[in-house]
Amino acid sequence: MNPSHLLACTPRKSKPLIDSEILDLIERFQTLLVGIVGFAGVIWTLRTNAKHSKEEYRRQTNTRRMTLRRILAAEFRNYTRALKANLEANEVKDDHLSVGKIDRLFSEDLASELGLLELGEVDVVLNALISLEGMDQFLGHISAGQRGKRYLIPASSMDDFHTITSTTADALDYAIEALELSGET
Repeated sequence: MNPSHLLACTPRKSKPLIDSEILDLIERFQTLLVGIVGFAGVIWTLRTNAKHSKEEYRRQTNTRRMTLRRILAAEFRNYTRALKANLEANEVKDDHLSVGKIDRLFSEDLASELGLLELGEVDVVLNALISLEGMDQFLGHISAGQRGKRYLIPASSMDDFHTITSTTADALDYAIEALELSGET
C-alpha cells in the first residue's frame, strides 16, 4: 500500500464552527439574555394592553355620552310637547287653568353624568334644567293653589304663565337642538 494513499483517508482535524470561548460566554450570560428578551416581551405586552384599554375606555365613554345625549333630548322633547300643549290650552274653568307640574324623570338622576358632555352642551342643558326648575317655582308663586300634581293658574296670571312657559319651551328646544347636533358628529 501506498503511504500517500493513507494520508488522504485520514480525517483532518477541522476547526469548530463556534469557538469554545464564545460558547462559554453564551453559557455564562444565557440567563441575562433570556431576561432581556423576556423583559422586552413584558414591556411590549403592557404597552399593547394599555393601548387596548385606553381604546376600550374611549369607546365606553363615547357610548355613555351618546346615551346621555339621547336620554336628555328625549326627556326635553317630552317636556316641550307638554309645555306647548299647555300654551294651546284655553280651558279656563272657574277662573283657573289647571296645569300639570313637570315631573323630571331622568335628568335629576343623570346630573352627575353631565361631565361627559362637551362644555357647550353642558351650558344649554343646565340652562334648560334651570329654566324647568325656575318655571316650577314661578308657577308655584303665581298659582292660586294646587290639586295634587297640578297648579291652578288664575285667569289674571295668564300672561305671566304664557311668558314663563314659552321661555322654558324655547330653552328646552335649544338644548334639544344642541344635543342632536352634537350627536351627529
